[in-house]
Amino acid sequence: MSQDAETERAAMQHTVQRYLYLFSQQSWDEWIDLWADDGVLEFPFAPAGRRSRYVGKADILAYMKAVAVRMAGRIRSEGLDYFHVHAMRDPATTCLEMGVRGRILETGAPYLQKYISILEMKGGKLVLYREYWNPLVSMDANGGREAWTAAFGSPEQEETAS
Repeated sequence: MSQDAETERAAMQHTVQRYLYLFSQQSWDEWIDLWADDGVLEFPFAPAGRRSRYVGKADILAYMKAVAVRMAGRIRSEGLDYFHVHAMRDPATTCLEMGVRGRILETGAPYLQKYISILEMKGGKLVLYREYWNPLVSMDANGGREAWTAAFGSPEQEETAS
């Protein structure tokens, strides 16, 4: 691997660590500084009627702050069952794989979600975060689609929030 590729891979790993730390602390104003101005946050498996793509820092930040408010007091995180960072052939791309364990406070149901996330950087900033997860796990744990929509907002609220 060339010295440039090694430097780029190290920068990516540093950004991933910073991303996860700031995310866990809900330090949104610092967290969004990791992003390129035209960065993209994608959820390819978003349920029908829900946005699956957020473009630009303002759109991404508005979404994350709204989600943090909706989730507060609803889910108790109990930890990670596993967490792996997979380096990709392209040193500016990485894959995160994790299993999250928690509990929905209102229903008492376990929340056992698996995530795969692809991150891409360009010019030292995140240009893409694509997260694959199964929304049915969250819906079931929250008591079904209607309860989930009531807890986390309706598609109409998603569209007007951004």
